[in-house]
Amino acid sequence: MATLRIGTVDLPQGIDREQYFRELSYLELSAMFAGPVRANIVAKWAQATPPAASGLVAPWVLTHRQPPTRGAQLWAHDVNVGDFRDSGLGRIALGQLRDAIIKLEAAHAIFRSPPLFAPSTANREQLKKFFGEIATPETVAATRVWVPDGLWEPRTAVSFATELGIVCAIDPLVREPGQPLELFFELGAPELYVRVSGLGTTGTLRSEKQEDLAALVEHYEDLPLTIAFESPSRWQDARNLKKLLEEARAN
Repeated sequence: MATLRIGTVDLPQGIDREQYFRELSYLELSAMFAGPVRANIVAKWAQATPPAASGLVAPWVLTHRQPPTRGAQLWAHDVNVGDFRDSGLGRIALGQLRDAIIKLEAAHAIFRSPPLFAPSTANREQLKKFFGEIATPETVAATRVWVPDGLWEPRTAVSFATELGIVCAIDPLVREPGQPLELFFELGAPELYVRVSGLGTTGTLRSEKQEDLAALVEHYEDLPLTIAFESPSRWQDARNLKKLLEEARAN
């Protein structure tokens, strides 16, 4: 089996890093999305984070025109930032993201699309330029992951991302009524990044949802695969999937 990482989006409440990495193998961190993180904090993260076991969400000034919150610690911004455009302030933030990635030996840099970033010709061209000239493999220093807006059809988004040489994040549990899981079985990507949103869920994921994820893992066992739970009960959900996969391998 190729590399399989299972974890959550951000640390669950009440769980420290040492405990976390005793049980799970990946952590997506969004701390740098809103604003800069001090170098001593990144160094502290690095002490408790195994190499290639984390991903950092890129600063909002690279991907969004408006800040996610109001606060004093936001990235410096002006009218030119966001929407995957080139800007001076965006490049400064990208440099700090790269520094943190190198210190953490992070596996991924995650670029979230802003709301309503549709699959138009103009947006496709903007993404091509951004990942081809700005957030390149050299300037990012990690595998680049793009989280498309819900307006993108999953197979179309994965195909486009593969063309750009980046990884597209998918959520196989979010499907149109009647659409089978097999919709995600022939994506043609060299690597997969699964972000489980838990849409419509208030507690832990039902067993049939976990079985869908296990089936996806089995189908793509020869590809590098990362699964990051953003669901309401993400700590339990991630450990439940890990246990389900371990039991399946033991039988």
